[in-house]
Amino acid sequence: MDIAVTLTGLSQALTYVIVGIFFIWLVKKIDDRRTKEFDDDTHIDDGNVAVGLRRAGLYLGIAIALSGAMGGSSKSFFLDVIQLLIDGLIITGFMFLSRFINDFIMLSNINNDEECIKVFQQPDGSEVVGNTAVGMVEAGMYIATGFILNGSLSGTGGTFFQGIVSAILFFIVGQLTLLFFGFLYEVITPFNVRKEIKDNNLAAGIGLGGLLMALGIILMSSISGPFTGWANDLAGFGIYAFFGIVMLLIFRTVIDRLLLPTTDIATEVKEDRNVAALIVVVSAINAVAIIIAFSM
Repeated sequence: MDIAVTLTGLSQALTYVIVGIFFIWLVKKIDDRRTKEFDDDTHIDDGNVAVGLRRAGLYLGIAIALSGAMGGSSKSFFLDVIQLLIDGLIITGFMFLSRFINDFIMLSNINNDEECIKVFQQPDGSEVVGNTAVGMVEAGMYIATGFILNGSLSGTGGTFFQGIVSAILFFIVGQLTLLFFGFLYEVITPFNVRKEIKDNNLAAGIGLGGLLMALGIILMSSISGPFTGWANDLAGFGIYAFFGIVMLLIFRTVIDRLLLPTTDIATEVKEDRNVAALIVVVSAINAVAIIIAFSM
C-alpha cells in the first residue's frame, strides 16, 4: 500500500464529507426559514415524530443525491469539488421543488406544514402533535427524489451542459413517474389513501412513502450509466419505469400473501393501523426493489 496515495485519498474524502455536511446544514437553514411560523427544532426536541420524519427524509435525500454527484470519472480534485458544489446547489433546489410537488399534487388538499404540527386526539383520549403519516410520505418523496438525482448525476459521458440538462430532464420525468405511481396506487388500493393519511394513519403513510422509495431505487438504476443520447436515455427510462412499476405492484401482492398469510395489507392499514406489519411489508418491497435495480 502506498501511504502517500492513501493519505491523499483520505484528505480528499474528508473534503467531500465537509461539502456534504455543508449542504445538509444549508437545507436545514432553508427549511427553518421556510417554516419560520413554527420552530422545527423545538418540535423535534418535544418529540414531534412528523417533523422528525420529514427532516430525516430531507437529509437522507440530499446525501443519496450527492453520492451520485461524487461518482464518475475525475478531471482533477479542484474541478471535482467545484462540480460537486454546483451539483449540490442544483440538488438543493430540486429537493424543495419535490416537497412542493408532494404537498400540492401528491397530497393535494392536505397542507403538510399544518398537518405536521396539528394536534390529534388518540383513541385512548391522549393527544399527540404532528401527522406522522404525512411526515412519512414527505420523507419517502425526498428519498425517492434523492435516488432519481443520484442516477441522473452519476453517469459518465457528455459535456458539463449536457449533465446539467440531464439532471433537470430526469428530475422532471422522475417526478411525473412518482406522481403517476402515487395516483395508480390510490386507484388500486381498496381504501381512501389520502383520507387515511389525513387521519394520521401512520401505517398508510408507511405504505405510500415506502413504495415511493422503492420506485426511486429502480428509477435510479434506469438513469445511471453513460450518456448515450437523449432519445436512447429517455426510451430506456420509460421502459425501466414501466417495468419497475409493474414489478412493484406484482411483488406487493406476492409479499402480501407470503408475509401476511392470515390477513392482508388493506386490513392491517385501515382497520388495525398496524405499523409493525407495514414496516415489514415495505422493507421487503424495498429489498425486492434493490434486487431489481442491481439486476437491470
